[in-house]
Amino acid sequence: MEKVIAIIGPTAVGKTALSFALAEHYGTDLISGDAYQIYRHMDIGTAKPTADELARYHHYLIDIAEPDEPYSAARFCDMAGKAIAEVNGKGKIPILVGGTGLYVQSLLEGYDFQTARMTEADKEAAQARIDALSQEELKAYIETETDWQPPDWHELFSNTHRLTRLVSAIEQGEGKSFVRAGKARDVVYDAYVIGLRLPRDVLYRRIEERVDAMIAAGWVDEVRYLLDKGIPPGCQSMKAIGYQELALYLQGQMPLDDAAARIKTRTRRFAKRQLTWFKRMPYIHWYDKDQYDGEEALIQAVLGDVPFP
Repeated sequence: MEKVIAIIGPTAVGKTALSFALAEHYGTDLISGDAYQIYRHMDIGTAKPTADELARYHHYLIDIAEPDEPYSAARFCDMAGKAIAEVNGKGKIPILVGGTGLYVQSLLEGYDFQTARMTEADKEAAQARIDALSQEELKAYIETETDWQPPDWHELFSNTHRLTRLVSAIEQGEGKSFVRAGKARDVVYDAYVIGLRLPRDVLYRRIEERVDAMIAAGWVDEVRYLLDKGIPPGCQSMKAIGYQELALYLQGQMPLDDAAARIKTRTRRFAKRQLTWFKRMPYIHWYDKDQYDGEEALIQAVLGDVPFP
């Protein structure tokens, strides 16, 4: 069975620092489990490692797609699975780092995303169905046709590619099999899954400080560049928190202070939803960071627990 160490937790909890320490200790590579770090030119807003960090630590699934390309859990699982096999083939154990619960859980539990291929006509039909229904009507349609409720409706509705595939599968009579692909199974890897947590007030303060730091570091210019390249504000990549808000600011539709406040609110809500999602993964070994006297103490505790030499 292939081996992997995974680090999960809410945004801004400090996964990156621990991932670098483990990569140093094991002399291994990292795999991004983030839904947006795959996109080039989206560095600040996705909290991507710096150019120096990317040069020092080899990462898979970062900067591999243009911002107008679609991405999905199925594509992630395919590429991440190949990366794990490649690193294991070199006699090393990769470090998977991510906060996108669907992606990480899908990979670790071996979800099967095989459904009928969606043609362009299928996609258009599914989009027409989505456009014809209100959000509440769409919820009722999905529940009726699949006997299923997603754990997070917001995440489903914000992932336009997955939503379109789901509705297309329903239209083709495969809705129930499509959602069964997302049912939890046993972990298919020899995995040690590390979960990082902080008290809510501490985490929220870190989130607000990080948003301010990102804006100070040039996040607005990053969004301006994407818009100037012709990237539509409504495309999948721009659904990453903050990009649409800053696009509204650049288009003169929102003051910067209001955009920053909305980004902070959305990020806090996202962190809460992440923690809710992770409750579905009982194999996570949780580490409450406030219980350790600094990062080094946390690192040593984790290294003492990981069952790999």
